[in-house]
Order: sequence, then structure tokens, then C-alpha cells
Amino acid sequence: MTNVQALTKLTSLARTPLSDWTARYPDYQAMGYLCSYAPVEIIHAAGLTPVRVRGSNAPLRQVDAHLQTFTCALCRSTLDQLLCGELQFLAGAVLAHTCDAMQALADLWRMNLLRSHQMYTASTGPAPFVDVVMQPTNLGSPAARAYLVAELGRFRDRLAAFVGHPITDDDLRASIALYNDTRQLVRVLQQQRGCLCAPDFFAILDTAQIMPREQFNPLLADLLATLEAAAPPGRDGGPGLFLTGAMLDEPLVLEIIEELGARVVGDDLCSGSRHFQDLVDVQGDPIGALVGYFLRRPPCPAKLHSQHDPGPYLLDQVRAARADGVLFVLEKFCDPHAFERSLTLPTLASERGGGVPHLLLDAPSAEQSSSLEGVRTRLQAFVEMLAEVLPPC
Repeated sequence: MTNVQALTKLTSLARTPLSDWTARYPDYQAMGYLCSYAPVEIIHAAGLTPVRVRGSNAPLRQVDAHLQTFTCALCRSTLDQLLCGELQFLAGAVLAHTCDAMQALADLWRMNLLRSHQMYTASTGPAPFVDVVMQPTNLGSPAARAYLVAELGRFRDRLAAFVGHPITDDDLRASIALYNDTRQLVRVLQQQRGCLCAPDFFAILDTAQIMPREQFNPLLADLLATLEAAAPPGRDGGPGLFLTGAMLDEPLVLEIIEELGARVVGDDLCSGSRHFQDLVDVQGDPIGALVGYFLRRPPCPAKLHSQHDPGPYLLDQVRAARADGVLFVLEKFCDPHAFERSLTLPTLASERGGGVPHLLLDAPSAEQSSSLEGVRTRLQAFVEMLAEVLPPC
């Protein structure tokens, strides 16, 4: 398979409506999830395909009757897709307790998923599955491990009852191995991200979260083989940006960055590289291995861990990526990420040479489509400022 063929297959799904999913994968049954704290390996081991539901830039139509306008764009957009019948192909949805908005969204999904299922389909099968995995807020608590073992066990039993067969340890180990393969392939992709434009790189990560991994992994392996044969790109002199934040559901932001002559050299986005960090242990009890993974992964801003300091953690990543500046891409009304940004600023300011330059950017959404020109203006000023202080190539 050529570079172009592999890349086209990997990016096309990320750029098509999610409602087309069943037509693309008629032999699979999708289970939606909305957060990277959802235990996707358990979902897969049940014989379902985890599909991450993301926000879109389509106009919102029905959500105002259910969620206030000061709720984050992710919650409003995903619920609007559900209310309008675009997610009826899902067997259900799995949410994780992170912020208050996500917890409230879980109740709204419970109330509206069955109604949507009945309204937009002729199915008389079982009611859609909805569950919330209650991850502990304090991941460093002595009680966190025992609590999460019990919670994942509860979720496993409830999902097994829904699909009508046990979820065995062997099933779980096989799913863990499959998802670890993805993480290892993405790790290699990270090392070669300079061979791809930013929109394509993030489209591949988006596709990984919605395509069956049995099909995704071989495609990415094919692409990586072609990239390894290509000559490594040299620095073109454009400023390197490190992106951090929650979700980036508007790919035009990435296109604007590159049009302005800058490069995305690293990221810690919840919908990006953070989703694929670390591996799950394949030895021993699979539930215990998943618990260990969740407790040691870099926590989201809605979680606490006594051994995690977001400032040094971000600075280490910025240094490793050799970034010239940091772009905070934040969803409007996302308080956890806004609070964490405040915690990182003193560390960025303490870096030698005058601190690490940074820019706060409100992620555009369907309700802020007119703000893209404002995004361009702010990014242009930031990139020009960085270019003035870069050393000559």
C-alpha cells in the first residue's frame, strides 16, 4: 500500500459524519464513549466496538431545551447529535465521572437515548445501554485502587448482562493486547509526526478512536512503514507550537496554524496524544492491570494525584518537543482545564530566557463559528512574535 493510500484511508473516516459508521462497518456493533477514562478494553472484550463521540461544528438544533448555554461545547454538541437521531446506530454509551457537566450529561443521555432509539429506528430489541464509570477523584488516595477494582468489576458484570454472555479474563487480555498495539504504533507515529501535516496527524488519532482497532492497526502499520522510508524533514524555520487542553473538534485551527507558517511539534490534548499514553500490563489479573493503568496515567484536570504537578509536567513535554511556544486550546466554560492552566503559568514563566511564550485560545465551536477569523488574528500575532525571537536556521 502506498503512502497516499494508507493516509487517505486513515484520515477519511475522521472527516465524514459519524452517522455513516454502520455503513462503513456493517459487521461491527458500536458502543459510544465520551471520555478517555472509559474502559474501552472492557467494551471491546464484550464484543462491541468502542466509538468516541465528539463534538461537531454543525449548528445546534435541539439542545437548548436540555442544557444551558454556559455548558461546554462538547456536552452540548454531543447531546444535540443524540437528540437529532444521528447516534441511533450506537448500542449505548459509556461515560466517566470527571467534571460536573459530564456527570449531568450522563443523566440526560439516560433519559434521551431510549427516546431517540425508539423515534429514529424501528428496532424492537433491547433498550440501549448507558452507564457511568465512577473513577475516583483523588487518584493518589490509598483507597483508590480497591474502589476502582470494584467499580470496573461492576461495570464488567453489567455490560456482560447487556450482551448476554460473560466477559472472560482471556477476552480482556486479548483486548488489552490489541489496544496496546495501537498505543505502541501511535508512539512511533509521534516520532514521525514531522512527516505529516498537523491536520493529517490529528485526523489519524481521531480515526483510531472510532475505527475498529482490528482494521486501524494494520493500516497505521502500513503508513508507518512508508514514512520510515521517507527522508526525515528538516526544520523549515517556522515556530514550533505545543498544544495542550481538552478537545480540538475544529480541524480548521490546525490548518490556520500551518497556513501561518508554524508547526505543531507536540500535544497533550485529551482527544490527541494524551489518549494513547502508556501501556496496560498484559500479565496477571486484567482488571487489576486496567486499574493500574488508570491510576498512573497523567490525570485529567478534573482529577487529583499528589505526585502529579501540572506545571513541571507540561514544561517537560514542551522541552522534549523542542517547542517555541505553548497554545492552550480550551473549551469555553471548561473550568477544570482553565484552573489547571493557571497552575502551569508560574512554571512556564520560570523557564530560563524569559519564560515559555504562551497563548490562550478558546476552541471554536458550532456556537462560535464566526470566531475563526478572530482565532486567525490571534494566532498570526503569536506566530509573528515567536518568529521574531527564533534563532536563525
